[in-house]
Amino acid sequence: MAVARYLSTGLTKSFRRPGFWFILLILALITLVHYSEILSYPSFLPPLMSSLGLDRHAFERVLFLAPMVWAGFLFGWRGAFITSLAALLSMLPRALFISLHPIDALFETAAVFIIGNVVAISFASLRKEREYRTRLEISRQEQQEIAEELSVTQRNLRFYLQQATRAQEEERKRISHELHDDTIQALVVLSRQLDSLASGDKGLSEENRLRLEELWQQTDNILKGVRRLSQDLRPAALDRLGLLPALEWLASNVAEHSGIATGVKVVGKERRLSEEAAIALFRITQEAMRNVWRHSGANSAEITVEFDESKTRITITDNGEGFDLPEDISDLAKNGKLGLTGMQERAQLVGGTLKVQSQPGKGTIITVDLPS
Repeated sequence: MAVARYLSTGLTKSFRRPGFWFILLILALITLVHYSEILSYPSFLPPLMSSLGLDRHAFERVLFLAPMVWAGFLFGWRGAFITSLAALLSMLPRALFISLHPIDALFETAAVFIIGNVVAISFASLRKEREYRTRLEISRQEQQEIAEELSVTQRNLRFYLQQATRAQEEERKRISHELHDDTIQALVVLSRQLDSLASGDKGLSEENRLRLEELWQQTDNILKGVRRLSQDLRPAALDRLGLLPALEWLASNVAEHSGIATGVKVVGKERRLSEEAAIALFRITQEAMRNVWRHSGANSAEITVEFDESKTRITITDNGEGFDLPEDISDLAKNGKLGLTGMQERAQLVGGTLKVQSQPGKGTIITVDLPS
């Protein structure tokens, strides 16, 4: 049933194509010519064929190749095979019952059948190959268009990310300045007033004096915390003095609050970097030191800054626990290491590269290179 339905559907589709009727017409005309002397129509063909030396109707048999090849071109090898069968059925009666040289006629008929199928299949294969190449070219063009669109999207995304990072740094800078100029100054004044009251001789009871000293101590602790927050948001040394003083402050801050012995080593002659580059390198180093502090279990770390003619390099090393690296650093986000992914993004935004080396039990080395 399925085969019959398939053939019925195929024939229905073929009937709707003009090429099918054209091939059928050509077969009918060639068959008519092939049996012209039997049908006595048209009367001029037998003398014409004899004058050409084609008494055994070889020419008509050769003509049957045309519809076979055309069917193969239009309908594929199945169409060519069916057409060749129809041509074979048209040629066999003459070769078997009418031809004066049946053996030669059968040989010619078989040759036409075989050659027709071979040529038709060859044409069908060439057509399929051409269609495949066309589809392949279209696919390549579509892939190229998608790649171009993706490239534009990536550039736009990188631009937006760069703008967002700049806006974030500007906002950090503004908040840091406000904390320093307003909140910290107010806390300094309050701390001094409380200290003055606690140390003055104004008839305060011992209990009130102790209470004032306790409030002064709390205010001083809050002041230190706000000052540390202001520095974390945007170290004043970064804007006023440059990258190296900011890194030295960062190392001393980490050593003071984490107990990790941290040093800064400078190789080469220092040069002033652009604000954007200095901020990016500082933030990458800051995030790396935060990871050392929170996750590495290290007791020592070193920040090495190298200046040469072609690039600026910062290397952060620690003697911590280390970890297994994935094949691609972008896969770190899947493992929850968003800090390292953010560091890589920051490096790329300023045209730099980030490299991470780590093994369990052998610490971690993070290297960021920024072209000059």
